[in-house]
Amino acid sequence: MSEESIWAETTDGGLLKQLFGYYPTLHDASILSIDIDRPSDRIVMVVDYSDYLAQDDDREFSARIQLEWTGISSFELPLGDEDLLSLDFAREGDQIVTSLETWPAVFGTVVSDSFEAILVQIDPGDFEGKSRIRYR
Repeated sequence: MSEESIWAETTDGGLLKQLFGYYPTLHDASILSIDIDRPSDRIVMVVDYSDYLAQDDDREFSARIQLEWTGISSFELPLGDEDLLSLDFAREGDQIVTSLETWPAVFGTVVSDSFEAILVQIDPGDFEGKSRIRYR
């Protein structure tokens, strides 16, 4: 199963594809928060992402997106900078393996049963808080 099919299965993957003209790469997204809930085997990451529109490479579009993994088998999250350099998906059997890279070249993975992407806000403006990680 391809990376695009994983995006297509999410609540707002299709909407994000319509808005950007492609599924978000999340290259240079800013991580606002990471919530790790081990008892529920759930991780929620909120990012702000801006990129050029596919149909107009002179115009940027910005969105705040909530990324959610459930049924966590294992995870190793990068705790480098708040800049997400890449987020890639692969299928291994029934599980989704998400590979993440943050600046400067810090790598991590999340192995989960499901992945979800939810559009939280269009054009969220500058984030006024500090990035945070919460573990329960």
